[in-house]
Amino acid sequence: GAIDYMDFVWPEFFTYFSLTLLVLTIIFILFIYPKTKLVESKIFKYSISIFTVVFLCLNIFNVTFNRLTTGPVVYAVEDEYQIVFSSSVESRAWVVIDGVRYFDNYNGSNRSSDRIHKVCIPTEVLDKAKEYEIHVQKFTYRGPFGGFKGRDISASYNFKPVDTSDGLDYYNLSDIHMGTKASYDAQKHYDYELLVIAGDVVSMMDTYEDANYVNIIAHQMTNGGVAVVYARGNHEIKGNYAEKFHKFVGANGENFYFTFKLDGLYGIVLDIGEDHDDDYWEYYDTTYYSEYRQEQFKMLEEEIASQEFKNYKYQLVVCHIPPVFVNSRKNHKEEKARYTELLNQMGIDMCISGHQHDLFIFEPGLITPNETLKYNKKYYEDKKYKGYLTDFNFVNILVSKRGKTQTDDSSLTNTKDQIGAFISVDFTNNKQTLTYNTSSGELVDIVNPFYEKDYGNTIVFPLN
Repeated sequence: GAIDYMDFVWPEFFTYFSLTLLVLTIIFILFIYPKTKLVESKIFKYSISIFTVVFLCLNIFNVTFNRLTTGPVVYAVEDEYQIVFSSSVESRAWVVIDGVRYFDNYNGSNRSSDRIHKVCIPTEVLDKAKEYEIHVQKFTYRGPFGGFKGRDISASYNFKPVDTSDGLDYYNLSDIHMGTKASYDAQKHYDYELLVIAGDVVSMMDTYEDANYVNIIAHQMTNGGVAVVYARGNHEIKGNYAEKFHKFVGANGENFYFTFKLDGLYGIVLDIGEDHDDDYWEYYDTTYYSEYRQEQFKMLEEEIASQEFKNYKYQLVVCHIPPVFVNSRKNHKEEKARYTELLNQMGIDMCISGHQHDLFIFEPGLITPNETLKYNKKYYEDKKYKGYLTDFNFVNILVSKRGKTQTDDSSLTNTKDQIGAFISVDFTNNKQTLTYNTSSGELVDIVNPFYEKDYGNTIVFPLN
């Protein structure tokens, strides 16, 4: 498999390797040590005694040292920012803005049993202040009638809110699959006010570290200074921590679908779920995403009924699996048609997706919907593709490829090259400009994969 799966293999190896050493040490002390000359060594006896006493004290009295481990990521969800950060040990946490403390609470009480912390702030509060502090504090002991707190550990950050008065600039990445440096290098060539991550940051959600990986990457890119929109990928559904993942990233409760509003930007995050149908053998009767997608249709219907999206300059959708593309397996074809039908009614300006590990542009009006696709000869050899596009009226781009060009053969084992997409919106001239770029900053030439159209390296689309 891909080299990034070693991130799952090595931790397991070292865990069991350490346990093996511990067992061998115990066996040595109990059965072998008494028969060796070391039994007469005072230095060895003192060393073992001191180690044992220190080990017991550290565990009995909870002597641990707290620190901030992952800096903040400011996720945009509905009408709030969800500021997520982590500490080295279980702690309580809060954010200070203009002297007001906002806590990570559980039913009115400070949550103190997690290393990952999520503090919710009204959007307008942080947009106005443009700066904030994060705090963590461990409890050595927390009892029913008293406790002992550790020291308050804090850090300060500046924040640049989305401001659509002079346009909108945002950067997009998907299918990073732990390619941290390549993804960081791709986005560092642009100054943007919003980061969009369209899923599959990791390949499996097996450990705490996997679940926190989105924050590690997003903080490196933004330093907690701009808002982040995150859509869950199908790989982030798999693994032991998948059911806890909503604690680590922006989410509406436990749901990964929601709206968000940032100045003149109205957005929707959708979550199609797994990329096969619910009865696929791989899921062993544990997936019911069809019902989950029905909930999202209801949300979209309510948004259409309210017409609130019309009060904003720009309408953005983020969905890991592209809603307008029915691939060769024909999975979710009826539901993708329903997604498309509802989004068509909302005048969407742009939809950001990934999943296919390709750079595709699905532009409305070029290809007859619901008919078998045929590759553009400049993209692929002269042959048909056993999939089709839905009947859509908005641009859906894919940004999910390792490599340096649109068509090079670059696998997930290539951790040096990641392609991202920068979009600059000009409201005065009613247009948005898209450029794909590599980790080294070079622009990528693009063709439409299923229509004979060359876009070059600078692509302009009108606003809906």
